[in-house]
Amino acid sequence: MRRTLLALAALATAAPAHAAPVVLTPSSQWSVDFADEKCRLIRTFGEGEDRHLLAFQQYWPSRRLGLTVAGSGLKRFVSRARTDLRVSESQEPVRGTPFTGKVEGFGDAVIYSEVELDSRDTGIEENTGGVAMVDTAFGKQVQFLELRQGQRQVRLATGPMDAAFEVLNQCTMDLLRQWGLDAEKHRTALSGPKWLNRDALVRRITATYPSDASAQGEQGIMRMRVIVAADGSVESCTILKVTNTTRLDSPACEVMQRAKFEPARDAAGQPFRSFYATGITYQIG
Repeated sequence: MRRTLLALAALATAAPAHAAPVVLTPSSQWSVDFADEKCRLIRTFGEGEDRHLLAFQQYWPSRRLGLTVAGSGLKRFVSRARTDLRVSESQEPVRGTPFTGKVEGFGDAVIYSEVELDSRDTGIEENTGGVAMVDTAFGKQVQFLELRQGQRQVRLATGPMDAAFEVLNQCTMDLLRQWGLDAEKHRTALSGPKWLNRDALVRRITATYPSDASAQGEQGIMRMRVIVAADGSVESCTILKVTNTTRLDSPACEVMQRAKFEPARDAAGQPFRSFYATGITYQIG
């Protein structure tokens, strides 16, 4: 069992003097949950009926994060409406269309399958070999996490998040070791696996919405992880459910048995055992 819950020392998080009264200040320290299949960075804000949850999830090393914000302030946010997200006064908002849902103990929630908090165009694409991680330098510039839909706004006064992001990165690299992969090779890899027949197989995966789930109106977010051998073959495929569903089961791993990859390359250019991972979102309509 891998689960470890690590609490981080409290960081300075006072809201700026000009902030509106809707700002919620922390009511707990950051904690990082080193679970068996994912890493979760959690903190609560506000007290009593105003208590809110902020949670980031990762299932492999990446610059992108799953994001959930839950609490009474999200009650009037409209499902799948365009939402502005930003983490500092100077940042251009990140536009997205998150899901809405419920979180036990907190109530209404806004849920992003994946989001990159840094809205600057860096010109760098995701490296599926696993070497991309959350930018701690950017985390140091974070002032808050703000969600806005029209006049509806929730702001959580996080303060700088570089220390929290650093522990989250450590957690995701530990996941690689748990899968039996060489974490150090991934840190210095030249490239990750390249999915050669991606377009054809993606069409197969998305062609049919699981019928039982469709009949019940079930939607959901999943993560798919494929272990790719040094010869480019698929060793194993795992589907993890991010949202709770009862009838929604993805056929993706069955399809991935036909996948062909160019293997990852280490710092010396030699092929090595690695992984390919992506998110899958099932949305009706």
